[in-house]
Amino acid sequence: MLFDEDKRTSDNAAWVLTHLPKMEDAWLTERQNILIDEVMRTESTTKRRLIMNLLDRTPFEADHIRTDFLDFCFNAMLSDEPIGIRSLAIKLTYAQSVHYPELLEEFNTVLQMMEPEVLPAALKHLRGKMMKNKHFKQSKHEH
Repeated sequence: MLFDEDKRTSDNAAWVLTHLPKMEDAWLTERQNILIDEVMRTESTTKRRLIMNLLDRTPFEADHIRTDFLDFCFNAMLSDEPIGIRSLAIKLTYAQSVHYPELLEEFNTVLQMMEPEVLPAALKHLRGKMMKNKHFKQSKHEH
């Protein structure tokens, strides 16, 4: 039903999946690639946000990072998408970048490009929280 052509049906299916108990996160992880494909394909911002919430519950392993999804998340951070999607894009970009110092540098650069004075409060807070992250402090000292 998640892939139904009827927007209401597919949005509702995504909403139902967000209510899976935490013990089902392994099930979500097994379907991570399918969810990634759908989040990048869908025109529905509701469905995109809900699936990104599901993806936020899955681990991103260093040897299984999809560059197409990483690029999608980087772009979504700076897009005019709704705040919920942009916030999740920040979290998902970080989850993928954390394995590689050069990606963390790029992530930090993109965060710095997000001017806090023009950001909504939620994005301003998340940006500040991410910039205070221990990984940034370590990578800055290494260079």
